[in-house]
Amino acid sequence: MGRPGARRSLLLCGAGAIVGLIIAGFGLFTADGTRTSIVPAEDVALVNQVPILMSDYAAQLRALYDVSLSQATMRQKRQVLDDMIREELYVQRGVELGMQADTIEVRQALVGAVEAQAAADATMAVPDESALHAYYEKNRARYADEGQMALDDYVQPVSAAGRAAAAAADLRLSGTAPAVLARHGLRRSAIMTDGEEFIFAARLHLGERLFAVASRMKDGEVSEPVPLPDGIHILVMRHHIAPPPRPFAVVRDRVLQDFVTDQAKTLTAGNERFLRKRADISLQKGYE
Repeated sequence: MGRPGARRSLLLCGAGAIVGLIIAGFGLFTADGTRTSIVPAEDVALVNQVPILMSDYAAQLRALYDVSLSQATMRQKRQVLDDMIREELYVQRGVELGMQADTIEVRQALVGAVEAQAAADATMAVPDESALHAYYEKNRARYADEGQMALDDYVQPVSAAGRAAAAAADLRLSGTAPAVLARHGLRRSAIMTDGEEFIFAARLHLGERLFAVASRMKDGEVSEPVPLPDGIHILVMRHHIAPPPRPFAVVRDRVLQDFVTDQAKTLTAGNERFLRKRADISLQKGYE
């Protein structure tokens, strides 16, 4: 065969190969179980090609937040959709394990069964003493007795923010004499009682932000100004008894229970990550 004929043969072979690849690619991307970005209008998502109906999604938004689809915030939409995808993944996992999922009650039982499996795995894996001791040391505050604190909370108007640092410095130098308070426009708030309060009560009265400051203070200390919506707060610690930790031997049973509970949560989270990673999840446009 001459050179032109050989060239035609090579071209025909190349064209045939390209056509073959196109056909194979079409078959691959239209096969069962392949991810698709096309979600039917009546569905909000597909989980391994199983639909999550838009009507069920809207009903769940109404049940949880008492809002319609148009009224729901993006955070609410994402939370509900994430929960519904999680439920479907767990139901499908339960079916893989040989269970049936033909009613709402059975679906709920399947989710509980898959979650319970992780808890059972955590319970079966009994930790040794070194692991429990390490967990106790990492979470000592959880096993402490109740401490106490007595403090005063002084407040300036928000408009006095520029003078708050000077007020705190004066309190450190001169104390809480009436003249000092008047000079800086400070008023004592009523959120704390005059006497000592248990730590749990102080947390409730102060709120998380002020309590985080107070928990680090020692007797006689004056805090830096803490800006809050109702004013600039300056704390003066009169007496602080930090919660003393209870010995490991006393709280060992509780440490074991907490260890197993945390392990179960870790296993459950890992199981959910695995199910999501292997799943084919497609979302309706606008719900990504």
